Amino acid sequence: MENMNPESLLRKAQALGEDIKEMESIDVLGAYQQAQTKIKINRRRSMYNQLMRYAAFLTIPLLLSSLVLGYLYWGATDAEEKYAEVVAATGSIIRYELPDHSVVWLNSGSTLRYPTVFKKDNRNVELKGEAYFEVEADRERPFYVNTPAGLSVYVYGTKFNVNAYEDDNSIETVLEKGKVNVISPDGKTTVQLAPGERLLYNKADQKLMKGKVDVYEKVAWKDGKLIFRNAELDEMFKRLARHFNVDIQFNNISGKEYKYRATFRNETLPQILDYLAKSAALKWRTEEAVQQADDTFTKKKIIVDLY
Repeated sequence: MENMNPESLLRKAQALGEDIKEMESIDVLGAYQQAQTKIKINRRRSMYNQLMRYAAFLTIPLLLSSLVLGYLYWGATDAEEKYAEVVAATGSIIRYELPDHSVVWLNSGSTLRYPTVFKKDNRNVELKGEAYFEVEADRERPFYVNTPAGLSVYVYGTKFNVNAYEDDNSIETVLEKGKVNVISPDGKTTVQLAPGERLLYNKADQKLMKGKVDVYEKVAWKDGKLIFRNAELDEMFKRLARHFNVDIQFNNISGKEYKYRATFRNETLPQILDYLAKSAALKWRTEEAVQQADDTFTKKKIIVDLY
C-alpha cells in the first residue's frame, strides 16, 4: 500500500466502504426467521400428507364396515324374518298368546301365521279359518288380520271375530268391543264397524254388507258353546261338521226350509241330531272311517236326509 498513489488508495477505500454498507444492509435476523418459517411450513405439509395417507388407510375399512352393518340392518332384516304357525286341529279350540301379548282363540280347523318378531310400524298376521282376537292396544302399530281372499281387518286394540274358512262362500267380521276397519280385497273400500256390528263379504259377487248382529252367538264358540239363532240346516250342519270333526252329507229331499234357535254345550252329535229330528222329518245314519291305500283314514261320515 506504500507504493500506491493517493488516487488508487482513494478508490480502494471507496470500494471497501460500499462493501461494508452492502453487508450492513443485509437483515440477518429476518433471513433467519424466514428460513425457520419455511422449515416449519415444510414440516407441517409433510405431517399433513402423512396424516391424510393414514386417514385414507383407516377410512376404507371403516366405510366397508358401515356398508356391511347397513346391509345387515336394512337389507337382511326382511330376508331373515321368521314366521310361526299355530294350527287348531279339526274338532279342537286353542287359546294362544302372540309376541305383543295379544290373545287369539283359534276355532276348529284354523291356522294362524305370524312373524316371530313384529315390525316397528305394524303387526301383521294371516288367518285361514276362524279366530277371536283380543288385541293389545298400540296406536303406533296397527294390527292387521289378512285372509286368503284378500280381505283385511286392521285395529289398534279391540276385541273382534273373523270367520274366513276357505271353503265358505263369505268372510265375516264381527266386532264385540272397540273399533275395527275392514279393507276390501281391491283396497278401494274401507268400512268401519261399531260394537255389535257385522261385515259380511261375499266372495262370489265381492259385495260388502254391514248390519247388526247377536255378537255372543258369533263368539260363543271360544267358550265351547254352539249357539244358533234363526239358522238354517245347511249352516248348522257345516258348523257341526267342523266342531265334531266329521263329514256331514245333507240331502234335502223334501226341499223344505227349517230354521232353528238352539244352544249346545256338552251334547254329543247324535244327541243334537236327535233334537233336530224332533221338529223335522230327519233321518240320519253313520258311515265309519275307512283306511285308505296310504294307511290314512277317512273322516267318519254322517248322512242326513230330510223328507
